[in-house]
Amino acid sequence: MSQGEELLIAESAERDREGLRKLFDSEGFVSTVCFEPAQARDLVKRKFFPAALIDLDFATTNGGLELAAYIQEHSRPTRIVLMAGRRSFEAAVEALRFGVVDIVSKRPDQIEHLRAAVHVAVDRYRAGSKDSSLLREVRGVLEESMRIMLMLGRRVYGGSDSSGAGLQMKPAILIIDEDQHFLQQTANLLADKPWDVSVEMSGGSGLDKASTFSFQIVCVCEELADLPGQMLIRSAQSQKSAALGLLYSRAGQGRVDRYEAGQLKASEAPFKGPEHLVEKLGQLVDEVQALREERRYVQAFRSEYGPFLKRFADLKVRIESLSD
Repeated sequence: MSQGEELLIAESAERDREGLRKLFDSEGFVSTVCFEPAQARDLVKRKFFPAALIDLDFATTNGGLELAAYIQEHSRPTRIVLMAGRRSFEAAVEALRFGVVDIVSKRPDQIEHLRAAVHVAVDRYRAGSKDSSLLREVRGVLEESMRIMLMLGRRVYGGSDSSGAGLQMKPAILIIDEDQHFLQQTANLLADKPWDVSVEMSGGSGLDKASTFSFQIVCVCEELADLPGQMLIRSAQSQKSAALGLLYSRAGQGRVDRYEAGQLKASEAPFKGPEHLVEKLGQLVDEVQALREERRYVQAFRSEYGPFLKRFADLKVRIESLSD
């Protein structure tokens, strides 16, 4: 990404200076090293550097800050990264005043951080030297390209295959209600559904069942004698956050509430009985199936194009960092 970009390295210690030059030359930079302030100032006057890497204590204590101030005055577009062999709150505050991109500790385990900071500095120089509307356009194109790729992935991976991934799922549904007549009517309506339905006739047994088995959908009557229906929904979703919940009430005109991750998301009134419940269950089953297929598309796409997706994600992070 930084092929051919000029980088100024200001470091007094010869060993560190040469190590940094080799590191950033291997990254594609054209590195120019200097070991004392007068040499650095002369280079800045004669040549433009998109980025500068400066030791905080360059030649003298806080000498790097003095050089940063000089660069800000004579080459404002240059983006600066400081290396610090010690902690200094005052120096850090002063560095931010000079627009330093990052301050990186001079430790071997910070090499990757240092490399990333210099790349960010160059990216910010590039962003600052161009119309910011171009960055907005690039962000938009990245988002749209991912949507298009996922849409194409659905078409490519959407058909049935030998693994049966494209077959209709058999969702696990738990219904908790004490009314045998209501449950019988509901069971008759569910007879032709390819669903795995479990029924419990008390809150306590329903709570045990939800704790023991994994359900995609939990459906509870609010008027239970032993436990509040809302508590059962939230308990089941605390164990499996992706589970969808329906809480229905037959009191008065009745109502049916939808719960996600323990939170009420929608309420519908009146509640019209078993037919209404089966209709709402069908809608949730369709949602669970769609989410399952979406995960399958993404997993298949990721397995085939993993390295590309990593590059895409890294590029997106770098672009977003330019506006920080």
